[in-house]
Amino acid sequence: MRSQIISAAAALKVLFRECAIQANMFIVIALMLCIFVVDLNTPLGVAAAVPYILVIFSSLWVSGIRFTYCITAMTLILTITGFYLSPGIVMPMNVVVFNRGLTLLLIICSALMVIKIKKTNSDMSTLLTQVLIDPITGYKNRQAFESELDTEILRSRRYHRSFSIAIIDLDLLKLFSDDYDYKNKNDSIKQISHEIKTNIRITDLFYRIDINVFAILFPETDLYEAKKVCESVRKKVSTKMDKNTENKIMVSIGIAMLDETDNKLKLCKRAEDALFTAKRNGGNQVSTLPQIVNKDKSTVPAILSRSRSTDTV
Repeated sequence: MRSQIISAAAALKVLFRECAIQANMFIVIALMLCIFVVDLNTPLGVAAAVPYILVIFSSLWVSGIRFTYCITAMTLILTITGFYLSPGIVMPMNVVVFNRGLTLLLIICSALMVIKIKKTNSDMSTLLTQVLIDPITGYKNRQAFESELDTEILRSRRYHRSFSIAIIDLDLLKLFSDDYDYKNKNDSIKQISHEIKTNIRITDLFYRIDINVFAILFPETDLYEAKKVCESVRKKVSTKMDKNTENKIMVSIGIAMLDETDNKLKLCKRAEDALFTAKRNGGNQVSTLPQIVNKDKSTVPAILSRSRSTDTV
């Protein structure tokens, strides 16, 4: 139910964004037509076509270069049409022709500037995306993890929702040895990453934060639910990858849930401690801090469970 609500909210967000873009397109086109009407009712010699330059710059409201091309072509056509359909003339014809030609030149220069701005914005957006993406797996990297972890912690505190984090370590994997073929190593890492991503929920956030270390953020998820997902990931990844590698893959996972007194460092430290516990106990298992001892209760520490049973007896 929670994942359906989140998916619906994401769909509404996309819909509102599309509606905003359509509204901006309508405003730009309406502005262009208003200028054309004014130009038709203004005698030649008055620089009524110059405001078309504002239309060109207003196309920055709409993403995509194609729209700017279309608006530029339409303003050029309307500027020339206004020259022939204007009701009268108040200046010598050579001055009128010069003004119209200058207006056309300004429209073209403005369009080139807008297109350059849009291309620069697109290149910057692509560059920023590449900085946050691991080049081998195609998934987000440590820098994205640390940035989005801060965001998710703030969101969890603001709306008083559960939030969990898991750190995944791949143990005893031959592909991390120095003599393993580099290309095969990258292919194996990419395949493992894909398997992990495939077996988590659509609302979970996945990252590669080191050579053989991955992380998952679980928004609106308590410790017990996060452990269920991680157990599924561990079993499916280990089972599938064992068939394709020369030695057994052991997937160890440590999980922690955000407490009221936690900050980013404390939360990550607790998840790492849970991971070390899983590795000390032999690896290929999921460990949580605090430990979950009762499947019917999500986050009951073991010590509290024991004291409660003693009181009952």
